[in-house]
Amino acid sequence: MEPYIFWLILGVVLVVAEILTPTFFFFWFALGAFAAAGVSFVSGTVLQIITFMCVSGVLVLLTRPLTKKLTKSEPRKIHIDEIIGEEAIVIETIDNKRGTGLVKVKGEIWRAYSDSDEVTIEEGQKVTILKVEGAHVVVRKIERGGEA
Repeated sequence: MEPYIFWLILGVVLVVAEILTPTFFFFWFALGAFAAAGVSFVSGTVLQIITFMCVSGVLVLLTRPLTKKLTKSEPRKIHIDEIIGEEAIVIETIDNKRGTGLVKVKGEIWRAYSDSDEVTIEEGQKVTILKVEGAHVVVRKIERGGEA
């Protein structure tokens, strides 16, 4: 196989990998492979590998911080104490005996348990967050005239 064909195939594979992943990282290596393919017409294997590594490395170092800023979509950080006492809406019926229940509070979805095993809270009802225990919240149903 001709060296330029190897580099072109590698470049295409890396472009496809870039399309399939949202990292914007493989693209720089694809450009390095295409640069090595160009060098393969005038130079040997060692210079092709050096070209691939240098072009890819320089592009990663120079553009990675910029692409991180452009594609940054950090999830909102939530402090546990900030949701205690907040009102939430039940989006999946809370039944401690069956182990079901989800609530939505401040745009976040949490696994929820009732403060009483005897109480089932239907979807669509409002609850108050009493406490956070690990990855779930303990809630109490809000009655129409106030809290239960």
